[in-house]
Amino acid sequence: MRFTEFRLKLIHFIRKYKKIIFIIISIWAIVFLVNYMLKNRKIIVKPSTTYEPHISIMKDSSTTPKTLREPIEEMIEEYIECCNDGNYQKAFNMLTEECRKYEFNDNVENFMQHVLTKMPTPKKYSIQSYSNISVDSKNLYIYEIKYIDDFLATGLTNSEYTFTSEKMSFFKENDGSIKMMIGSYIYHSNIQSISENEYLKIDIIDKKVNYGAELYQVKFTNRSEYTVVIADGFGTNEVALQLSQEVRNREEPIKIILKPGESLTQNLEFSKFVDDGDTSQSILFGTVRVLEEYSGNDEEEIGQNEINNAIAKFSMSISV
Repeated sequence: MRFTEFRLKLIHFIRKYKKIIFIIISIWAIVFLVNYMLKNRKIIVKPSTTYEPHISIMKDSSTTPKTLREPIEEMIEEYIECCNDGNYQKAFNMLTEECRKYEFNDNVENFMQHVLTKMPTPKKYSIQSYSNISVDSKNLYIYEIKYIDDFLATGLTNSEYTFTSEKMSFFKENDGSIKMMIGSYIYHSNIQSISENEYLKIDIIDKKVNYGAELYQVKFTNRSEYTVVIADGFGTNEVALQLSQEVRNREEPIKIILKPGESLTQNLEFSKFVDDGDTSQSILFGTVRVLEEYSGNDEEEIGQNEINNAIAKFSMSISV
């Protein structure tokens, strides 16, 4: 009897609140379904990147101004398109007059050889701000450009991932135009610095600065009737670059030996990064010897004996 009464009351309750009960069941079913879907969903992790092409990797507080970013990107794109299309003259004309002259000797053929070394086949590319410096009151924005094989253009398959790279630098002219230099070229400077004595005259004519090196053109003149040995591997600091913080010898050995009355023009290259915070002050020739006789023998004992018997020994430092 009690069960029959309970069943009647339950039926009455359901009939009275059926809409509310339906809503509650529906909500519960939706919550259950959503939880089930979230639990079994495959989460695809999207790759994250910190690629910031206009923030210098040498100093992350140094950035290219926003007003220059798009013009620089457009100039790089146009330059590479010209090179990929074989329009070398147009690409050559995009460079500054100074870069064309001192990096490529005003010769488009030299420029072509550079391009074909960096881009022997059509290339894609990526850019990255590398360093920002000031040269002659101009802000110079140095980028590293990586050239990557364009497999769609070349048809190459099963090839290893390789790339070439170079430094490009940009600056804004007074008229607002953007200028571009390539091949790691930074600037050229006429020095015309001379040091001389009764035996030897040294004239530093000019220097070319690339991102990672300084190249000096130096003229030596023997003013005596003796052999003048400036470098032959037997001295200390025979040819060195004096920086504000260190003396840096050449990485490659060199021989500079002048016969009586002889003049010789030599290019001297020193490794030095343009943004290393150090300053080139002078070139040091630390062990110049004036010899009445010079054998040219590479044996240490003979060489040392000639140094000991030199008519004169001195060093010369010429400011740069």
